[in-house]
Amino acid sequence: MSPLTKIFVILLVIFSLLLTAGTVVFVNTQTVTASSLKSAQSAEAAQAAAASRAQSDLSSERAANQVAVNTLNAQIETMKNNQNRAAADLADRDAKLAAAAADKAMVTANISSLTEALKASEDSRSKQMEQLAALRQTSDQIQTQNAALNTQINDLTNRLDVTERDRRFLAEQLAEAKQQGEKMGAALKDANIDINAVAAGTRAGAPAVTGVVRSTRQIANLPYATISVGSSDNVAKGMEFKVVDRDAGKFLGTLTVDSVEPNESTGHLSGPHVQDIKPGTEVRTQ
Repeated sequence: MSPLTKIFVILLVIFSLLLTAGTVVFVNTQTVTASSLKSAQSAEAAQAAAASRAQSDLSSERAANQVAVNTLNAQIETMKNNQNRAAADLADRDAKLAAAAADKAMVTANISSLTEALKASEDSRSKQMEQLAALRQTSDQIQTQNAALNTQINDLTNRLDVTERDRRFLAEQLAEAKQQGEKMGAALKDANIDINAVAAGTRAGAPAVTGVVRSTRQIANLPYATISVGSSDNVAKGMEFKVVDRDAGKFLGTLTVDSVEPNESTGHLSGPHVQDIKPGTEVRTQ
């Protein structure tokens, strides 16, 4: 075999191998291509279904979006209305705030006026309290004076009672003295004695003279007293005075005048209660 033949054979073998390989590759390629085509068709169908579903979903999404847009528009409209109402409420609130500010200014002015009125009232109340304190003090003084006056009234009432007892006693003595005087006058007339020619006596016939004891003292162990009446009151030496305690209605003793001055007299004391005689005790001739 010639080399060319060998080469040809070799080439033929090589081409045969290549053809076989190509055929195998083609067959394999056709199988793969058919499988790929079928897969592609399946994928296309799936994509079409997915596209359909996507279209449906898109429509649904568009509808939902439209609903959402409508809802959002409604919300926006509601928000605009709410904003308008809020603006109106804000304007109303501003008006109310302005009115409240005006009211506050009036209240502040009223508070100022009331504060001044309260201060004036407090000042007036303070003055009234001072006047009340003064009135209470005056009332206390008046009550004290009333108590003192009541005491004085009671004392004067007691003295009046004593004086009334003395008056009745003296009235009885005067009536008795008148009777005795009438009897003595009748007796003097029976004895042919002129009563007008006889001077006033110093005892029972002494004139009515009343005074008080000014002082007492002891002279030669005898009690003496000075009284507030003298010759200007028709007091004469030897005249006898009864010393009485008007408050108690008690006879204390007798003062016999030893010396006479124009406005006072001095005499010695005798009687059952000489020791009780003191300045201020009453003396009388009748």
